[in-house]
Amino acid sequence: MELRTESITTQLNTISVARRQFPVIQCSAALEMEETAPEGGWGYIACFGMIITFIAGMGHINSFGLIYNDFINETNSTTKYLTTAHGVFGMMLAVGGLILNLVSKKSLRLGGFIGASIFCVGSFSTIFITNTNQLPLTFGILQGIGFGMMVPVSYSVLNHYFVRKRTSVMSACKALQGIILMWYPQLIKNMVTNYGFRGTLLVISGMSLHTFPGMAVMKTNAVMRNTITANKNHRDKDTVGDENVDLINDNTLLNINDKDKKKKLRLRIYETFALKMLQDPVYLNICLGQSFVNFSDFTFFMLQPMLLFQYGYSRTQVAICISIGAGADVAGRFALAIVSSFTSINTRIIYYIASLLTLIFRIAMLQTQQLIWIEISMVLLGVFHAWLHVTSPLVISNHVAREDFPGAYSLFLLATGTVNLTLSPLIGLIKDMYEDYTPAFYALSACCLPCLIFWPVEYIWKTKRSILMQT
Repeated sequence: MELRTESITTQLNTISVARRQFPVIQCSAALEMEETAPEGGWGYIACFGMIITFIAGMGHINSFGLIYNDFINETNSTTKYLTTAHGVFGMMLAVGGLILNLVSKKSLRLGGFIGASIFCVGSFSTIFITNTNQLPLTFGILQGIGFGMMVPVSYSVLNHYFVRKRTSVMSACKALQGIILMWYPQLIKNMVTNYGFRGTLLVISGMSLHTFPGMAVMKTNAVMRNTITANKNHRDKDTVGDENVDLINDNTLLNINDKDKKKKLRLRIYETFALKMLQDPVYLNICLGQSFVNFSDFTFFMLQPMLLFQYGYSRTQVAICISIGAGADVAGRFALAIVSSFTSINTRIIYYIASLLTLIFRIAMLQTQQLIWIEISMVLLGVFHAWLHVTSPLVISNHVAREDFPGAYSLFLLATGTVNLTLSPLIGLIKDMYEDYTPAFYALSACCLPCLIFWPVEYIWKTKRSILMQT
């Protein structure tokens, strides 16, 4: 009996050691993947696919005010449903990412096609809305889930092909994307004038079909994929071998084997949804800060045309202001691409600086209604928007292992969606309560504070901890 008990203890210790060794094996696999990354090749075609996907899917977002302003006035709709639709969209991005985690075990590209199909259904459904209270379904749920499945596919494929060039390639992609989006406000203005509200939505829906060729090119390198599979099979084989030593012929240990199967099932769920990231305080702080800033940035540019209409600007002036901001956005992306091609940059520091400057110049913009100062503010905010947009996924991808990125990014989208779903209706209520967009924009600016406060706290904590460990 003592020998048998000792044997059980030995097996449990073996299992424990195998579990503790798992992260080490993961890090080794990540290093091997870094060595096999081609830094180009088909990756450039995948970058083109990512560009047309983002243009077709999100190109009209900053022109929401131009599209829906007259419709809101004619139907006596409230801004609350517009911001709520944005909040639901943010939450459904996360749901789409979680759905992709299940589908991507078979094929990333298949998940992308499913996402494109759902997105296009939502886009065409929007043509038939009669009030903004239907937007949470057509735009929020359907387009949110669809786009939420396509975004991780695009970023994951890019991460497969690029490691050292990742920042410069991402910046170049966003810059090329921005060149086209710079002309979107003028295009939207002309479409609304010539084709009306529903005609404009029909054209936008037609553009959304370009997400299919965008997803068609999202394939990963076979050599890298085989390397990952071999590493995982080797890891699983070793783990199973360790756990079954001396247990086969011992009938008294059947219960332990049953418990093992349950542990493996829990471990599979744990890996599929990247739940281990919840044990990383740095990752959680990254998600917290970025969730609030990204919500603030996205909602700011979505509602900005309506603020300018409130100031008394004409549709042409509003379109010009949006185009100026989009042009500055392109300049910011190109500048970041050029700098990152010559030197290594810390994407998290860039993101923090952009968040701080965004808060300062948003508040400055709200102090005046003169066109020249609004245009200057748009230039600066456009540059900062570019830095935020380019570095946001890179902050996460640079912190986690490549194979963990889809799950980690999905959890980030879930955090962002929770913030969006909670705060978006509040922003709309503030506007409706005061019958003024200005207080709502002050509230949006304040959403940058969690990032600006908690990231330095993390830095101080890590610095002190490092000093204590050295002593």
